[in-house]
Parts: sequence; structure tokens; C-alpha cells
Amino acid sequence: MERRKFISAAGVGVAGVALAAPAVAQSQPKIKWRITSSFPKSLDTIHGGAETFTKAISEMSDGNFTAQVFAAGELVPGLEAANAVTNGTVEACHTCSYYYVGKDPTFALGTAVPFGPNARQMNAWLRSGGRELLDEFYAQHNFVNLPCGNTGAQMGGWFRKEINKLDDLKGVKMRIAGLAGQTMARLGAVPQQIAGGDIYPSLEKGVIDAAEWIGPYDDHKLGFNQVAKNYMYPGWWEGGPCIHLFVNKAKWEELPKTYKAMAMGAAAIANETMLAKYDAQNPKALREIVASGVKLKPYPRDIMEGAYKASQDIYAELYAKNEWFKKIHESQTAFRNEEVLWFRVAELPFDSFMAQMQSRG
Repeated sequence: MERRKFISAAGVGVAGVALAAPAVAQSQPKIKWRITSSFPKSLDTIHGGAETFTKAISEMSDGNFTAQVFAAGELVPGLEAANAVTNGTVEACHTCSYYYVGKDPTFALGTAVPFGPNARQMNAWLRSGGRELLDEFYAQHNFVNLPCGNTGAQMGGWFRKEINKLDDLKGVKMRIAGLAGQTMARLGAVPQQIAGGDIYPSLEKGVIDAAEWIGPYDDHKLGFNQVAKNYMYPGWWEGGPCIHLFVNKAKWEELPKTYKAMAMGAAAIANETMLAKYDAQNPKALREIVASGVKLKPYPRDIMEGAYKASQDIYAELYAKNEWFKKIHESQTAFRNEEVLWFRVAELPFDSFMAQMQSRG
């Protein structure tokens, strides 16, 4: 009899546990965000960062915390995404911080600057106080940032004519964003800021002579190899560019702690997933690009050294007139320098050796 009572009580207990999860889920508020993207849906990997985020928060919250992603142009133009967050038109956007250097050059530091950190170094800096430092700056624009994607080191762009020396850049109209554009201008090029979806027709019609975007997977998808036959590397201005989810500050502060934790976790998933996808997809795409008759070439040494000097001159000038840029760039640069020291000891020798072994077959 006692045994039957125990089993009966245990059964009620198990049932109670089973009912507890939905009860907790039901106690969570229903929240739905709109996320405007700076990227077209056709670029599935970079646009997909926002989709990865929304899928994760929905699954974590049992469907109570959701978001709808709008591609560039559906709600606002791609390069106006952050402005829509600042003024509260949308709760969040998925974009590159350096698109907004026209407001303040400090915005470049959230994504990438010439000769800045690579992807691992950027993520390490963000995890070591960099994100909070950026948020101090972003607060002036009414949003907080969640790192939500990284492409890894990018390519150096497509050119309609061959680039063999520094003088070849003079007068070249090139689609290039952020402080990289200012650096290219000092090398004689004419920078143009054009949204991703508009690059191909601009290059095809000769409105621009060159363009940089991301890397082989996206560049091949956009068909740049059909309208330009010279593909340069490396993208010295984007060693590890971070894509952000900018969230309206008031909307972020309204979130329950559990939802904030979900958002942080979901962004981290999107951040890792995007980088992994590009690393997996780029090799095959690069082979296909070269097979189509494109010339793959490294930037000449005089361009690399000229760009390095020009970028350092720009930073020195900004230090003298922009306290935010100086504060954040000093932090990022000091961190990168320490990382480079470590990478020279471990990562670089290992990668170099493996490249030698591969070249020997």
C-alpha cells in the first residue's frame, strides 16, 4: 500500500515537472522586433547573420521573443539602417559600423580599419572590453552593439585594368567604404560608397573602375568576375571585419534579463556561424573564379607600404581632433600588437609550414 502511494506521488511529481516548462514559457512577455539589414537577401551568408540570430532567440524563448528581418531597401536603404535604429523606426539593424564614418570616423573601429585586427583578434578584443568601450561611443547615437558576424580577412578588390604599381591607382574610381576609402584617396584613387546590391551594375557600366566587397563566395555570387578580370589580395583594410546588431538603447533596456542573455547568446552563434560559412565556402568559389579567366594577384609591395603609411598618417590626424577615435583606437591597436606577437610565435609559423607542405604536394 505504501509502495503504491509512493509511485502515485512520484507520478504526480513527474507530471508537475513536465508542466513546469510551458508555465515558465507562458510567463515570459511576447516581444517582436523588426531588424532592418544593410544587405540584400541574395547574399545569403552575410544577410543570413540576422536570420541566424532571429532563429536562435525564437528557439531559446519558446517563440516568445521573435524578430522579423527586412532586407536592404524593404524598410530603409541599406546604408541608412543605423539611422533607423537611432530614431526608433525599428528596434534593431544588422549592419557594418564603418558605413557611418560620415557621422564620425570612430564608427570605423567597430567593423575594421586598415591594418587592424584579424577576425580572431577582433573577437578577442571585443570580448576583452572592446564591446563595452564601443557601447560608450554608440550611446551617443542611441544604440548598443552585439557582435553578430565576421567575414574573416577579405579580398583586395576587383579592377577593370591591371594594377602593377602605386601609380596605377591614380584616378581609379573605386567602391570602398570607411577609412579605407580615405587611405585609397591618399594613394590617388577616387573612393565611392555604394551599397552591395548596386556594385555590379556600377562596375558593368563603367561608373566605377574597381570595387571591393567581401571575398570569393559573395563576389562570385554577385558576378564580379564577369565585368572585371583582375582580382587583388589581401584586403589590407579588412583583416577581420565585425558585422553588428545595433539595438535601440531604450528597447534593449526594456528587455528582461533572460531575453538580454538570449540576445547575447544568439548574436554569438551568428558571429561564429558566419565566419565558419565563409571559411567553408570561399575556397571552392576562388577556384571557380580563377577557372573563369580572372587574374589573381597580390598587391605590389609599394602599394602595401604606401597604404600602411597613409593609414598611420590618417590615424595621427584623427588623434589630434577626435578623442573618441583616439581612446578606442589606442585600445584596439595595443591589443592587436600583443596578439601579433603571439601569432608570430604560434599561428604564423604553423600556417606557413602547412602552406609549404601543400605547395610541395
